[in-house]
Amino acid sequence: PFQAMGSAEENLHPGLAISRFCRMAEASEQSHPNGENLLLFLEKDWTVRTQNESKHSLEEIFFSANALLQRGVDVVRLKRPFKETDQAEMWDCPAYGVHWKCAGSHQQRWSNQPMIIRCDWYLRYLEPFALLSIVDPIMRACNREFDDPNYCDWEAAMQDGRVAWTNSQWVVASAGEQNHIYFDHEEVDGD
Repeated sequence: PFQAMGSAEENLHPGLAISRFCRMAEASEQSHPNGENLLLFLEKDWTVRTQNESKHSLEEIFFSANALLQRGVDVVRLKRPFKETDQAEMWDCPAYGVHWKCAGSHQQRWSNQPMIIRCDWYLRYLEPFALLSIVDPIMRACNREFDDPNYCDWEAAMQDGRVAWTNSQWVVASAGEQNHIYFDHEEVDGD
């Protein structure tokens, strides 16, 4: 089942929000019997489009992403790979008619763009860093541009080495042929 959750306050720390939602999915009576719960994560700056020009339906994208996550992909980004990603290190990883490009996490930086996460993977490998950030000043207010001391720039923490992302061999899939343009972005707290 699909359930929308979240608030502006939870968005102060995306890592803890993802952790909380995954724990809620695990505790739910409708949880997957093998713990294979998936989370569609949209940071506060992203909204779902009511109309789109995508080649595939949103249902087809989710069905395909689910297949990838069952095959060992850890994160499915619903946007194209970043320009700095080494194309020679990527491989095609289609699933159910949807084209994806896969790469190791060391080749593709973490981003808070729309993504589908396998909750069991996140809780095992990334939740400890999110929990550590509650008490560790190194993880708090990690983007000096923001005044709120409760804010943790999870994206910055993933990129600068505070979270073991770039040294890991996790597999990230990104949209292959085109962006899956179901999402619009508009900065809500920046200039």
